[in-house]
Amino acid sequence: MKYQRKRYNKKHQHYYSPKQTGKKRNYKFSSRVNGIHADFKTSSGIFSPRRIDLGSLTLIKNMRLMKDSRILDLGCGYGAIGIYAAKMCPTSKIVMIDINRRAVECAKDNIKLNDVKNAVAKQSYGFSVLKNQTFDVILFNPPQTAGLDVCFELIEESYEHLNKNGNIQIVVRRRKGGERFEEKLEKLFGNVEVLGKKAGYWVYKSIKK
Repeated sequence: MKYQRKRYNKKHQHYYSPKQTGKKRNYKFSSRVNGIHADFKTSSGIFSPRRIDLGSLTLIKNMRLMKDSRILDLGCGYGAIGIYAAKMCPTSKIVMIDINRRAVECAKDNIKLNDVKNAVAKQSYGFSVLKNQTFDVILFNPPQTAGLDVCFELIEESYEHLNKNGNIQIVVRRRKGGERFEEKLEKLFGNVEVLGKKAGYWVYKSIKK
């Protein structure tokens, strides 16, 4: 992808880097969302390692899933969104991808920890390991600190990997470029719906028609 060389170097290393070199510190926590319990193992070098961040939490509480569907958790981190999707929709197949190797390792551990049978986690540069795969739903908490170019490129790739009548559900901070995301979705998909909002985070849904 275009942003790989521009973003992923030592100067800009962060949780959206392929490989973390800082000292690893491990964490554990439990969560209950929509009446569903989940346990998580996380570590340093991963976004929000001590609790589910408010953006992801807002998406989990408002996401709309379909049974017997293929669902992608794009930029999964340690897997909170994907694991809750798997628990909420056990007849669906969940794929979780992230560029961060350490995050993917935690996501794989958390799939086992929560005895989730319908999910897999893979390290991927954008959609690089999913070249010919398509999905009915893509769930996305974009790395807004990586810049709009990175986020918009991932949204454009998401469009290409959606089945007809499939949809993307995305959570953004309204005051941190949220209007730009809404405009991007409207331009690309021709439609956008607000599924919910909480403490400055808005969840949008757009359908590929």
